[in-house]
Amino acid sequence: MEITENLRLLGLSKKEEKVLLGLQKGADTPLALMRLTKVSRPAVYAILGNLKKRGLVVSRITNGRKSWGLSDERKIDEVLYDAKRVLLKIPEGREEIHGRADSAVMIHRGAVAIKKLMHHIFAEHKHERLHGLQGNVSAINWNEVFSTVETNQLNRNIKKNAIITEGVLPEGWFEEQTELLGVEWAKDFEGRTARINVIDPKYFKHGGQMWVFKKSLYLMALGEEIIIEIRNSEIQKMVLAIFEFMQDNSRVIDANALLRELIGKHSKDNKSSTDE
Repeated sequence: MEITENLRLLGLSKKEEKVLLGLQKGADTPLALMRLTKVSRPAVYAILGNLKKRGLVVSRITNGRKSWGLSDERKIDEVLYDAKRVLLKIPEGREEIHGRADSAVMIHRGAVAIKKLMHHIFAEHKHERLHGLQGNVSAINWNEVFSTVETNQLNRNIKKNAIITEGVLPEGWFEEQTELLGVEWAKDFEGRTARINVIDPKYFKHGGQMWVFKKSLYLMALGEEIIIEIRNSEIQKMVLAIFEFMQDNSRVIDANALLRELIGKHSKDNKSSTDE
């Protein structure tokens, strides 16, 4: 497809296309654009104003001289994706980058988009195996995005959708979470894990999380309210191999038994407090 045909998808007039291509070729003033494109100077000014409003071009002033140029790659991506979002009714907060074959990368930004994605993840991956890895409790900022009630509901959804969970976590993670979120969290989490391995906390000094399913991988930085979703079979195989290595070189615990123990301990502590 010719460049002009691609630009026509943006709904540009022929004169707007000429000005945009003139900027691409290095003409950075209305006079230079007029000479290169043969579009009248008043029309060039009007076109630059319209293209700027659409986010396709920017103006700069350097040493008292005003010049024009194309917007940066990120801004142009936003313009193109906004059109796609309207046409395909894509939810706000999600961006997509498609590769060859079935590969795709999607970026989910903001608390609203993240919460919608979480419910979608558990519905989409019913009866699948989930491999999870995360940083320490305070660093991941999970509780800044999800309330305890929302977290407990997500844990119930995992069990409801029969998702088989395996995780690699820092030593003491369950004790810390139970202390932080309470016994109801422990009750909803109990019964949702098939295998948990624990490693020295020194390897978890970060705020990232990773969830791996059969056909999708999610990299999370909830402190920045962003989740990167990757769908690529070769990346899946690589990450799962790394995960298996971590499992083979860490300690397996019975997480469900530990949670039942913590639930019992907290119940006794509460009863003692009430008796006093």
